[in-house]
Amino acid sequence: MTSRVTAALAAALVLTSCTVPDTSASKSTGHTQLVRAVTVGVGTDIPGLAVLDPDSHERQGFDVDLYRWLGNNTEPKFTPVEVDVLIANRVNEIALGRVQLVVHTFSITDERRGKIGFAGPYLISQQGVLVREGDDRIRTIDDLAGKTVCSQAGSTSYNQLTSGSLKGRVTTTSEDGTRQCIDRLLRGDVDAASTDQIILRGFARQTPGLKVLDLTFGAQERYGVGLPKGDRALCEQITDGIRSFITDGAWDQFFRTNFGEDLDLASHKPDPYRLDPCP
Repeated sequence: MTSRVTAALAAALVLTSCTVPDTSASKSTGHTQLVRAVTVGVGTDIPGLAVLDPDSHERQGFDVDLYRWLGNNTEPKFTPVEVDVLIANRVNEIALGRVQLVVHTFSITDERRGKIGFAGPYLISQQGVLVREGDDRIRTIDDLAGKTVCSQAGSTSYNQLTSGSLKGRVTTTSEDGTRQCIDRLLRGDVDAASTDQIILRGFARQTPGLKVLDLTFGAQERYGVGLPKGDRALCEQITDGIRSFITDGAWDQFFRTNFGEDLDLASHKPDPYRLDPCP
């Protein structure tokens, strides 16, 4: 049975009862408070952000830390029920009601806002380029012209490679996941892989023989929590939670834990007092 099916079955079982008991509250009130279960669409193979260990079934990463923190520290509290989703399916998973939230390197865009809602941003990045160590052919964005570059299907990164100043100048190829692009880069099938630079740094940290170039391009990527369109109450709950997540020190702690001490914190940290308003 696949992990996605397992997660979906778990979600269905939990949602049948709608809530789970919070026994910690009974010590002070004498009654068991009920904590609702919320299905969360998540990634499984993005180092630093969301990784699922196939043997232990444990999850780790900045996105994982965020939704678990939100579940414990926003009101009403909730228990996340993880559902594995592909990058290309994130919008539909919410729009069709299959999950209630998506925390999965989900860039906030006007096009997506036409179908779903967002809270955030909670993390900021920009598109980068990953190459094999020793390959010095790409030093600037213009050097991508004539090269074969792999990016993830359904992502803003793929769209930026096929539009703007790079339109028609780069041979683009896509995969369902960035991991597959990394594998193709290591085999020499493509000249580079491109997605958000913070994602590339996560892969480079755990994959010998690769390097992230010191260049970025395209629009700023603002990661948000995807949620149903028009659910203002949920949007305000998650937005307030993200603000507290940033201001109380949790953001800094989890960023260092997942990305190390060398990565510049300031360039990835949103202003907690300028988060997007809930429509």
